[in-house]
Amino acid sequence: MLIMISTIFKQIICSIIILFLWSIVYAIKRNIFPNDIVFYESILFSFFLFLILFLFLKSFEIRFKKIISYSILPSFLLVTLFNATVPTILDRSVSITVLGTLKKSESSVGIDHINKSFQQIYVINENAVEIRLKEQIANGNVVQNDFDEYALTRKGEFITDVMLHLTYIYNLNNSYVDQ
Repeated sequence: MLIMISTIFKQIICSIIILFLWSIVYAIKRNIFPNDIVFYESILFSFFLFLILFLFLKSFEIRFKKIISYSILPSFLLVTLFNATVPTILDRSVSITVLGTLKKSESSVGIDHINKSFQQIYVINENAVEIRLKEQIANGNVVQNDFDEYALTRKGEFITDVMLHLTYIYNLNNSYVDQ
Protein backbone atom coordinates (compact mmCIF):
# COMPACT_ATOMS: atom_id res chain seq x y z
CA MET A 1 0.00 0.00 0.00
CA LEU A 2 2.82 2.37 0.91
CA ILE A 3 4.60 1.60 -2.36
CA MET A 4 1.42 2.41 -4.31
CA ILE A 5 1.00 5.74 -2.50
CA SER A 6 4.66 6.55 -3.13
CA THR A 7 4.26 5.77 -6.84
CA ILE A 8 1.13 7.90 -7.15
CA PHE A 9 2.87 10.75 -5.34
CA LYS A 10 5.84 10.50 -7.76
CA GLN A 11 3.45 10.56 -10.73
CA ILE A 12 1.69 13.65 -9.37
CA ILE A 13 5.03 15.40 -8.85
CA CYS A 14 6.13 14.35 -12.34
CA SER A 15 2.89 15.69 -13.85
CA ILE A 16 3.33 19.02 -12.07
CA ILE A 17 6.94 19.26 -13.29
CA ILE A 18 5.82 18.49 -16.86
CA LEU A 19 3.10 21.17 -16.57
CA PHE A 20 5.67 23.67 -15.28
CA LEU A 21 8.13 22.85 -18.09
CA TRP A 22 5.33 22.99 -20.68
CA SER A 23 4.28 26.41 -19.33
CA ILE A 24 7.80 27.78 -19.72
CA VAL A 25 8.26 26.41 -23.24
CA TYR A 26 4.77 27.57 -24.30
CA ALA A 27 5.37 31.06 -22.91
CA ILE A 28 8.61 31.28 -24.90
CA LYS A 29 6.81 30.03 -28.03
CA ARG A 30 3.97 32.56 -27.57
CA ASN A 31 6.46 35.40 -27.31
CA ILE A 32 8.38 34.36 -30.42
CA PHE A 33 5.60 32.94 -32.64
CA PRO A 34 2.17 34.03 -31.35
CA ASN A 35 -1.00 32.81 -33.03
CA ASP A 36 -4.41 34.53 -33.06
CA ILE A 37 -6.33 31.50 -31.82
CA VAL A 38 -4.76 30.80 -28.43
CA PHE A 39 -6.80 27.74 -27.46
CA TYR A 40 -6.11 25.73 -30.62
CA GLU A 41 -2.52 26.85 -30.68
CA SER A 42 -1.97 25.61 -27.13
CA ILE A 43 -3.69 22.28 -27.80
CA LEU A 44 -1.65 21.64 -30.98
CA PHE A 45 1.50 22.71 -29.19
CA SER A 46 0.67 20.28 -26.38
CA PHE A 47 0.16 17.40 -28.82
CA PHE A 48 3.48 18.22 -30.47
CA LEU A 49 5.38 18.46 -27.18
CA PHE A 50 3.84 15.30 -25.74
CA LEU A 51 4.59 13.44 -28.98
CA ILE A 52 8.23 14.50 -28.68
CA LEU A 53 8.27 13.40 -25.04
CA PHE A 54 6.69 10.06 -25.95
CA LEU A 55 9.20 9.46 -28.78
CA PHE A 56 12.05 10.48 -26.49
CA LEU A 57 10.92 7.97 -23.87
CA LYS A 58 10.61 5.23 -26.52
CA SER A 59 14.05 5.95 -27.96
CA PHE A 60 16.23 6.39 -24.90
CA GLU A 61 16.78 4.62 -21.63
CA ILE A 62 16.51 7.20 -18.89
CA ARG A 63 16.07 7.15 -15.16
CA PHE A 64 12.43 7.33 -13.99
CA LYS A 65 11.23 6.26 -17.45
CA LYS A 66 8.36 4.25 -15.98
CA ILE A 67 7.13 7.12 -13.76
CA ILE A 68 7.34 9.61 -16.65
CA SER A 69 5.58 7.18 -19.02
CA TYR A 70 2.74 6.67 -16.57
CA SER A 71 2.53 10.43 -16.07
CA ILE A 72 2.09 11.35 -19.75
CA LEU A 73 -1.70 11.02 -19.91
CA PRO A 74 -2.39 12.76 -16.56
CA SER A 75 0.12 15.46 -17.56
CA PHE A 76 -1.60 15.97 -20.89
CA LEU A 77 -4.97 16.28 -19.14
CA LEU A 78 -3.48 18.72 -16.64
CA VAL A 79 -1.96 20.80 -19.45
CA THR A 80 -5.30 20.78 -21.30
CA LEU A 81 -7.08 21.96 -18.16
CA PHE A 82 -4.46 24.68 -17.76
CA ASN A 83 -4.91 25.69 -21.44
CA ALA A 84 -8.66 25.99 -21.05
CA THR A 85 -8.46 28.03 -17.86
CA VAL A 86 -5.39 30.26 -17.97
CA PRO A 87 -4.19 31.38 -21.44
CA THR A 88 -7.63 31.12 -23.04
CA ILE A 89 -9.42 33.02 -20.27
CA LEU A 90 -6.72 35.69 -20.14
CA ASP A 91 -7.02 36.07 -23.92
CA ARG A 92 -10.78 36.58 -24.03
CA SER A 93 -12.25 37.18 -20.61
CA VAL A 94 -14.73 39.96 -19.95
CA SER A 95 -13.91 39.69 -16.25
CA ILE A 96 -10.21 40.26 -16.90
CA THR A 97 -11.06 43.39 -18.94
CA VAL A 98 -13.28 44.71 -16.14
CA LEU A 99 -10.59 44.04 -13.53
CA GLY A 100 -8.01 45.77 -15.74
CA THR A 101 -10.27 48.84 -16.03
CA LEU A 102 -10.66 49.02 -12.26
CA LYS A 103 -6.93 48.58 -11.70
CA LYS A 104 -6.14 51.38 -14.16
CA SER A 105 -8.63 53.78 -12.56
CA GLU A 106 -7.18 56.15 -9.99
CA SER A 107 -10.37 56.11 -7.94
CA SER A 108 -13.73 54.35 -7.76
CA VAL A 109 -15.66 54.37 -11.03
CA GLY A 110 -19.27 53.85 -12.01
CA ILE A 111 -20.77 51.19 -14.24
CA ASP A 112 -21.00 53.65 -17.17
CA HIS A 113 -17.24 54.18 -17.09
CA ILE A 114 -16.63 50.43 -16.92
CA ASN A 115 -19.02 49.80 -19.84
CA LYS A 116 -17.39 52.49 -21.99
CA SER A 117 -13.92 51.24 -21.13
CA PHE A 118 -14.94 47.66 -21.93
CA GLN A 119 -16.41 48.67 -25.30
CA GLN A 120 -13.33 50.71 -26.16
CA ILE A 121 -10.74 48.15 -25.08
CA TYR A 122 -12.37 44.79 -25.74
CA VAL A 123 -14.62 45.51 -28.69
CA ILE A 124 -12.89 48.36 -30.54
CA ASN A 125 -9.16 48.38 -29.69
CA GLU A 126 -8.73 44.62 -29.48
CA ASN A 127 -11.24 43.90 -32.26
CA ALA A 128 -12.75 41.04 -30.26
CA VAL A 129 -15.66 40.37 -32.60
CA GLU A 130 -13.48 39.98 -35.69
CA ILE A 131 -11.04 37.76 -33.79
CA ARG A 132 -13.87 35.53 -32.56
CA LEU A 133 -15.35 35.36 -36.07
CA LYS A 134 -11.96 34.17 -37.39
CA GLU A 135 -11.92 31.51 -34.68
CA GLN A 136 -15.43 30.37 -35.58
CA ILE A 137 -14.55 30.26 -39.28
CA ALA A 138 -11.47 28.16 -38.40
CA ASN A 139 -13.76 25.89 -36.31
CA GLY A 140 -16.14 25.46 -39.22
CA ASN A 141 -19.04 27.01 -37.31
CA VAL A 142 -19.27 30.16 -39.45
CA VAL A 143 -18.79 30.99 -43.13
CA GLN A 144 -18.08 34.36 -44.72
CA ASN A 145 -19.48 35.23 -48.14
CA ASP A 146 -18.07 37.50 -50.86
CA PHE A 147 -19.93 40.50 -49.38
CA ASP A 148 -18.19 40.10 -45.99
CA GLU A 149 -21.36 38.76 -44.41
CA TYR A 150 -21.35 35.88 -41.97
CA ALA A 151 -23.67 32.92 -41.43
CA LEU A 152 -23.77 29.78 -39.31
CA THR A 153 -22.90 26.49 -40.95
CA ARG A 154 -24.84 23.32 -40.10
CA LYS A 155 -22.10 22.52 -37.63
CA GLY A 156 -22.47 26.00 -36.12
CA GLU A 157 -26.23 25.51 -35.78
CA PHE A 158 -25.64 22.17 -34.08
CA ILE A 159 -23.05 23.68 -31.70
CA THR A 160 -25.32 26.58 -30.74
CA ASP A 161 -28.21 24.16 -30.13
CA VAL A 162 -25.98 22.03 -27.88
CA MET A 163 -24.77 25.14 -26.00
CA LEU A 164 -28.35 26.33 -25.53
CA HIS A 165 -29.40 22.96 -24.13
CA LEU A 166 -26.38 22.93 -21.81
CA THR A 167 -27.33 26.37 -20.47
CA TYR A 168 -30.73 24.94 -19.53
CA ILE A 169 -29.29 21.73 -18.07
CA TYR A 170 -26.81 23.65 -15.88
CA ASN A 171 -29.19 26.55 -15.19
CA LEU A 172 -26.88 29.16 -16.76
CA ASN A 173 -27.61 32.48 -18.44
CA ASN A 174 -28.68 31.54 -21.96
CA SER A 175 -29.02 35.07 -23.34
CA TYR A 176 -25.63 34.83 -25.07
CA VAL A 177 -26.84 31.88 -27.15
CA ASP A 178 -30.61 32.44 -27.34
CA GLN A 179 -30.84 35.98 -28.75
